Amino acid sequence: MEDSLLMLFTLFTILILMFLLGVPIAVSLGMSVIITFIFFSDFPLFIVAQRLYANLTHYPLMAVPFFIIAGKIMERGGIARRLIDFANTLVGQFPGGLALTGILACMFFASISGSSTATVAAIGSIMIPGMLEKGYGRNFAVGSITTAGALGILIPPSIAMIIYGFVTETSVGKLFIAGIIPGIFLGFSLMVVSFVVAKKRGFKSERRFTWLEKTRAFKNAIWSLLLPVIVVVGIYGVPAMTIGSWHIKGGGIFTPTEAAAVCVIYAVIVSVFIYKEIKLRDLPGVILQSANIIAMLMFIITTAMLFGFILTNAQVPHHVAQWVIEHNFSPWLFLLMVNIILFFAGDFMDPTPIIMIFIPVLFPAVEALGIDPIHFGIIVVVNMEMGLVTPPIGMNLYVASAIMNMPLYDVLRASLPWILVIVFVLIVITYVPVISTFLPKLMYGRYY
Repeated sequence: MEDSLLMLFTLFTILILMFLLGVPIAVSLGMSVIITFIFFSDFPLFIVAQRLYANLTHYPLMAVPFFIIAGKIMERGGIARRLIDFANTLVGQFPGGLALTGILACMFFASISGSSTATVAAIGSIMIPGMLEKGYGRNFAVGSITTAGALGILIPPSIAMIIYGFVTETSVGKLFIAGIIPGIFLGFSLMVVSFVVAKKRGFKSERRFTWLEKTRAFKNAIWSLLLPVIVVVGIYGVPAMTIGSWHIKGGGIFTPTEAAAVCVIYAVIVSVFIYKEIKLRDLPGVILQSANIIAMLMFIITTAMLFGFILTNAQVPHHVAQWVIEHNFSPWLFLLMVNIILFFAGDFMDPTPIIMIFIPVLFPAVEALGIDPIHFGIIVVVNMEMGLVTPPIGMNLYVASAIMNMPLYDVLRASLPWILVIVFVLIVITYVPVISTFLPKLMYGRYY
């Protein structure tokens, strides 16, 4: 027992020291694991290489690079602009119309990108300057879009959900469907706050659009809006039905991993051949940009799994679950503790390593307390959204800072009112599980 405690102390000490020295997360995880292996493990060192390779060969993880490539193509393919135009015809006439348009456009773009930073970059680079031109306050414009971009990992498809499902062996398809209502709930909560603040400050609304203009904007955006429909129908299928002599067999068409590959093909067709905003010769450059992100993300995932292997070998998850049970933790108190842990972790780490490191440790306690793993997954993802808009690692803050050439502290201060909305939504989702479980139970039955 003492050897295990010394090993864990060494492991986390090395990891924290490397973080403080500014060493990249993946390298920090890998080096802390290797040093611990050398001094405390009986396993031969080549096990590290074997585990690294094995970690990359899991089928569900193949969805991650495909969704990243699809998101990059959509970001360059004029999809964001068309979604913004359509959203503007729907909500632009209300007070703070451009802010409402930006948040709604983030919801639309989130449903096809799976990435928060891509959502902020694609929507924010258009909406924030546009809001400033119309006389909106800089803090209002930056804060609303920076925070709304976090919807990119809650509304499916979501890379964070794929990783959570992989770590916990939870159905990614069920996680996707579970994220729809919480994503809409958070999006409309942000819109309500923007509406109230805009009305109080007297920000102008856009003109009222005619039905002809709305129809035209919808037609321009239809190819973009069809993508989430294809993903959802492809994964969950249609119910079995008989129409005259025709019998339609219900069921899914492809898995979430295959859906990611379909997204890439669809994104190429729409961006290159329909919208014609990207040439075929541009695709290698887009894929190369995606490869940089994919390599970084997969490196983090594999080294984080090595980190988890050591924790599992030391029976840390078992001891945590046993400790929770022995101290008679109620589910609500345990979830409060989890939210606090993930909040502070999100201040210093990206979503991927947080999920890969903390969730394998906490998940046995989740099972022991009878907490729904789908519900818990949504709680984890909303916490990851918090991390994306809180310093010092909040990537959405850095993207908005780069767009506006604005100091990071000012971006944070501008985002604070909307960050409080995320806190409120997190509390509601944590203690009202039906928000997350209603659709999965409706589609898969009471016990999934």
